[in-house]
Amino acid sequence: MSGIFDFVVKEVVEVEHFLLQQWGSRMVQVAVYSGVVFYVLSTYELIGFVEKQLVNLGLKIGKDGTRVLHAVIFAVFMYYGSRLILDPVVNKLHLEGKKENGK
Repeated sequence: MSGIFDFVVKEVVEVEHFLLQQWGSRMVQVAVYSGVVFYVLSTYELIGFVEKQLVNLGLKIGKDGTRVLHAVIFAVFMYYGSRLILDPVVNKLHLEGKKENGK
């Protein structure tokens, strides 16, 4: 039984090491962050809310216009979020990792 447990622990440690190693890649960081931002901004409720707000402002831009607006909002969130949220979090994790490794 302990052989199976040791095998599982070893595999989990290897997967964790692999994921931490991949997280060091800027492309992986941006891909994960963009996935989260897209998930939040692409909810049907939010898209419907924005479309209703535009109609209330007298702007009828239709479904494609709303999609374009959401693309612009996504780009803004990606730029400022990367600079103001993602970079500080990654730097903090990087510094904590160095402290734990004694560097």
